[in-house]
Amino acid sequence: MDVIRIILVILIIIAMTLVLAIPHLIAILLGSRFATWIPMLWHRIARRLLRLSIRVVGEPVTGEPVLFVSNHVSWLDIVTVGATLPASFVAKREVGTWPGIKYLANLQRTIYVSRDKKTADRERQAMLKRLEKGDSLILFPEGTSYDGLRIGEFRTAFFSLADMNPNGKKLKVQPFSITYTKVDGFPVTRRSMDKVAWYGDMDLAPHLKDYLFGGPYEATLKFYAPVTIDQIGNRKLLARHCRDQIVTGNSEALSGSTRRLART
Repeated sequence: MDVIRIILVILIIIAMTLVLAIPHLIAILLGSRFATWIPMLWHRIARRLLRLSIRVVGEPVTGEPVLFVSNHVSWLDIVTVGATLPASFVAKREVGTWPGIKYLANLQRTIYVSRDKKTADRERQAMLKRLEKGDSLILFPEGTSYDGLRIGEFRTAFFSLADMNPNGKKLKVQPFSITYTKVDGFPVTRRSMDKVAWYGDMDLAPHLKDYLFGGPYEATLKFYAPVTIDQIGNRKLLARHCRDQIVTGNSEALSGSTRRLART
């Protein structure tokens, strides 16, 4: 039965992609807000097919461009966050070459950046243009994914975006934590976390297979108070502030999951 379910999930996702592809392209060409909401619809359907529930704590900022900052755990983050926030990712250019992940990233109108100084100004202007159109951006400042239990150091350079003033207003930065709190219907453990966390040199295909044969899963997103770089002081302090908030939230979510396991 699991094999049949997985085949149906794959077929439905392919069909859904084909149905939404043309309206999404038209919305992008016309500059319509539907270009943001169509990917969100795709992710919301996909997360149900992937047997993923999402618990949101706190309030994400709406109605203005925001730089959302989060820890990074897995390819699943794209679906989890994409189903929750009408925003686009900022990702390293290599992500645009990864099979499967590339499609999810492009669906979200991801802005790809490199470490090449020759393209830095053009990439910065592209991000500013999107912000001035009212789009929000999502940043994973660790620069890679981790195991869901630890939070990597935040790279200060990523927070150069916080210096931007779209439409003459200082950009708000809102940190939030991503924690996968249930795996196969049970509170997550150190061992079971690897079923959702995709990091290091893990191969995607076997990881995806293990995920699809499991479930249900739960993710907890916790949003913290937005700040501006002027309120915090500088990029280094802003990176530290966001990381401290996220480390605390991730630990609290994992501790809550452990307590639920102890009561089971």
